Amino acid sequence: MRRLFALSLLCLGLAACGTTQLPMTYAPTVQPASVSRPVVAVGAVTDQRQDGRENPYWIGTIRDGFGIPMKRLEAPSPVTEVVRQAFADALAARGMLAPAAPRYVLNVTILQFDANQYSRREATVEFMVTLTTSSNAQVLTDRERAYQVGGSVITLSRGIFGSVEDLRGIALSTMSQAIDRILDKPGFAAALR
Repeated sequence: MRRLFALSLLCLGLAACGTTQLPMTYAPTVQPASVSRPVVAVGAVTDQRQDGRENPYWIGTIRDGFGIPMKRLEAPSPVTEVVRQAFADALAARGMLAPAAPRYVLNVTILQFDANQYSRREATVEFMVTLTTSSNAQVLTDRERAYQVGGSVITLSRGIFGSVEDLRGIALSTMSQAIDRILDKPGFAAALR
């Protein structure tokens, strides 16, 4: 009976391990103010993350109480493409995205983008952006970090029972928060004049 129980637990544990790819789309955390000046294009997006540098698709991991990875969250495309599209969507929501012949180019460096769960879900996103003119003159450099914690310390939805969808939710919310903070700063709007 013990062997059957142990075998059942092993099978359950192995079935729970794995990687899930989910779409990672921008959703504004605040109502974007429409600027109606389509003058910015998204340029180069560079991935300089420490965590995740070995896998360009990796977003986060759900771990058990001992720190052993149980489930992984990945984007369907490299994180650089996820961030490029998110910034483009955010600029479009504000009326700033230039479809052609932009006056400014926004280059983004991903310094951190990860979501993890031991008992509670945590996500950290940090971007450094450089706004240049079309002739490559630097107009603005800024850096923004967003951090969120979600869930309860006392929960049954951890380890193999942790939800990859919930981890994705906090990762997206944190990414969107960092982007919104950058684009909604008065200094960003002032640099476009």
